[in-house]
Amino acid sequence: MDKEFVKKFAEKYQDIKELFEKHQELEKEVEAFNKKRYLTAEEEARLKQIKKEKLQIKEKIYKLIKEYEGIEIE
Repeated sequence: MDKEFVKKFAEKYQDIKELFEKHQELEKEVEAFNKKRYLTAEEEARLKQIKKEKLQIKEKIYKLIKEYEGIEIE
C-alpha cells in the first residue's frame, strides 16, 4: 500500500482515515509476530487472520479512493 498516497485521502475523508488507522494497527501486530523466533499454533492462526483482515481493509480503501477519483484533493 502506498502510504503517502492513502494519507492524502485519509486527511480529507474520515472513512478512509479510520480504515487506514486500523490497517496501521494490524501492521504493527504483524511486525510483532515477525520478531518472534517461533509462533504457537494460535499465534500462526492469528497472524493469518490479521493478514486477511489487512488485505480486506486495503481493498476497501482502494475501492473508496476509486469512488472519490476525480474529486480534487486539497
